[in-house]
Amino acid sequence: MHFTTLLIEPPGIDSQLINLMLAPEKFLVNKAECGPKAWNLIIESDPPDLVIVDTDLPLNGNVRIGASQLMELMSRRSGWRKIPKLVLTSDSSSSIFQQTTKKNVCAAILKPYDPRRFIQEVFNCIRQRLDAHIKEINRQHIQLGTQIKNITNMLNQGDTINFKNRLGTILAEIEDHFAFEEQYMSQHFYPDFVEHQKGHKQVLTNAAKLIDEICTSSPMIANQKIKQLSADLFDVTDDKKYIGFLYGLLESLTTHLKTVDFKE
Repeated sequence: MHFTTLLIEPPGIDSQLINLMLAPEKFLVNKAECGPKAWNLIIESDPPDLVIVDTDLPLNGNVRIGASQLMELMSRRSGWRKIPKLVLTSDSSSSIFQQTTKKNVCAAILKPYDPRRFIQEVFNCIRQRLDAHIKEINRQHIQLGTQIKNITNMLNQGDTINFKNRLGTILAEIEDHFAFEEQYMSQHFYPDFVEHQKGHKQVLTNAAKLIDEICTSSPMIANQKIKQLSADLFDVTDDKKYIGFLYGLLESLTTHLKTVDFKE
């Protein structure tokens, strides 16, 4: 079980302590020790589960990129915009805390900080990320279900043109939904990922066949095939298994945090 983290932190004691706290069996940490390196990672890499950024980044060299520019860059990139962020700062003025409220920041922690407070905020950020992913899965399920229901209504109302046009886009939406799930599964080592992915491929194959048949069938037969499409798409057993895995991640992290013993 792994959570991916981008740590934007200058080298030193703080960086070493953070790496010790983010136990290797729980986190995969990608480090950037200066603004330009962090900028390139944000441009070139997939979004992590969490970004930890220190506002006291060094501004040396010809290219000077600080924490505020990095936060602005992430806010402009669709994949990074909603990633939870944890800010470490030595600036006790209210301005830094006001700025962070606009950039999807879970918490801003004033240095020097209590390790217990830090690791608890990490947990809160990860929980926010997991909750958001589960809500998005449910939202997509509802949206797909609504689209299939609308297609049925169009068929029953004799709205042939809109019916065929809408039917032509539903397969791409199903494929996008599966890709969304599979990306998260692969990044978090879902143990049944291969089996689940095979199931997705089979559903897509069956859906494509059903959609072709629906287009050439009588309304009565088409209705039956649309019901079959819906039944194939929403495999409750597989969905419950995956959602259970996500909640298991959260529970495992919670258990780990309760056992952490920091020395004063």
